[in-house]
Amino acid sequence: MTQGNEGHRHRLRRLSDVSAGHWVEQGVGDFDSGVNALLPVGFEAYARVLHPVELADDRFMRWSEAAERSGRALHSQSRFEEIAGPKPEDEPQQGQFPAELLPVLCEVLAAHTSTAEQCYFGLWEGWGWIGALGDAVGEGPWVELSGRRYLLFEGPVGAATELGDSGDGYFFPQSPNLWWPQDRVWCVATDVDLHSTYVGGSARLVQDLAGEPHLEVLPAQLSDRLG
Repeated sequence: MTQGNEGHRHRLRRLSDVSAGHWVEQGVGDFDSGVNALLPVGFEAYARVLHPVELADDRFMRWSEAAERSGRALHSQSRFEEIAGPKPEDEPQQGQFPAELLPVLCEVLAAHTSTAEQCYFGLWEGWGWIGALGDAVGEGPWVELSGRRYLLFEGPVGAATELGDSGDGYFFPQSPNLWWPQDRVWCVATDVDLHSTYVGGSARLVQDLAGEPHLEVLPAQLSDRLG
């Protein structure tokens, strides 16, 4: 839980016109089309950012560390249960990019767009607290792709850290499930059922993500199975 973040939420504006998301809807594939079910075609490169495991001592464990412990190989399409062994004690966050690392991701992404002050953020309709956003939330409109529906918000790239369940004195962050800048030079997807976040963009963006020491990044292809 984070306190005191509510005051910055004016940077996010919910959109009643979701036409900004039509290009994503038109560019993704079917539910079983792998990474293309989450990200549209047309990017030079794609990457998979692995959600680390948050251990009891507040330390993050990378997937590579879990694989080393189990003696299993980590590759671009690995699923956590495959590399960690049966019934791991701790698992990565599912459907949520770690709040502690989200500013790092935002910083890298901001350096690769000319419209960092105008980005679009999709929030999955199924989060239990989403009704607090207003009485008309259940009526949409939605960005719809691969069996998911998303409310759409607009704001600067750093506002990705400001989505979440908030109230008097509390804030539980929720990373966007789908987001991109106005110039469409990258797109990011964190599906609610997955332990990974997928990014499409330039080869330089993917290179910079892989070079960020706080992130664990693997190359991805549109046809890769999701993990």
